[in-house]
Amino acid sequence: MPALVVAVLAVVGIAVVFAMSRGGEGGTKQDPSTAASAREITRRVALTPADWGSGFTRSDHYENEEKSEGVTDPDCNYVTQPIVNALAALQRGVRKEDRTVYANSTVVVYRNASSAQADVARLRSDVQRCPMEKEAASKARWESVHQVDVPRPKGFDEVVGEEGHLVADENGRPADAYYTYLTGRKGRYLVQTYVTRGGTPAQNRSDATNALSLMLSRL
Repeated sequence: MPALVVAVLAVVGIAVVFAMSRGGEGGTKQDPSTAASAREITRRVALTPADWGSGFTRSDHYENEEKSEGVTDPDCNYVTQPIVNALAALQRGVRKEDRTVYANSTVVVYRNASSAQADVARLRSDVQRCPMEKEAASKARWESVHQVDVPRPKGFDEVVGEEGHLVADENGRPADAYYTYLTGRKGRYLVQTYVTRGGTPAQNRSDATNALSLMLSRL
C-alpha cells in the first residue's frame, strides 16, 4: 500500500499505486539514459484525473517524485524505503469528487531490467507471506491481504495483483475499505495502480486493470 495516501485512510481508505515497464531490454518509444529523460517518461505515462473517468479530481497530494516505495518488513510492518537503481519515479493521486473512491498511478524507470524484476519478486513475496499488515508509522491495519490473478494485458513481462481490507485508519479508528493493487513490468519499467473504495471491492479490479493497460500503451 502506498505510504503517500495513508493520510486519507480515515475518510475511505488508501489509493493505489501503479508502476509499469517497457524496458530498454524490451523495447520502448525511447530508451532513457539519464534521470531527466526518465522523468519525461514518467510524466507522460502516469495518469491524470481525466484518465480515470468522469467525476475524478486531483487528490490533496497529487504528485510525488520521491524515489521511494512501500515494502513489508519481516514482521509485516508496512515501511518506506528507497527504490534501488531507480532513475525516476512519479506517483499521481486522484479521488472521486464525493470522496467515495481513491486511486493512484505510479511509474518507475529503473537503470536495468534486473532491478525491476527484483522489485516485482519482492512484491510477490510480501503479499504471499503477510495476510495481515500494519503501518509502522501509524496505527493503520489491513486484513485479508492476498495475491490475486488477473488477466495479463498483452505486452507485460509479468503482472502481480494484491487485494486487501483496511480495518483501522492511521489513528486506529475502525475503517472499512477494500483495495486492489496491480503491478506490471515491461523490461526495466514498472507501472502500478491502486484503487480503493469504502465498504465494497466492487469494480476495483476492473478499474485498476484498465488503468494498467492505459499506462502500458503510453510507454
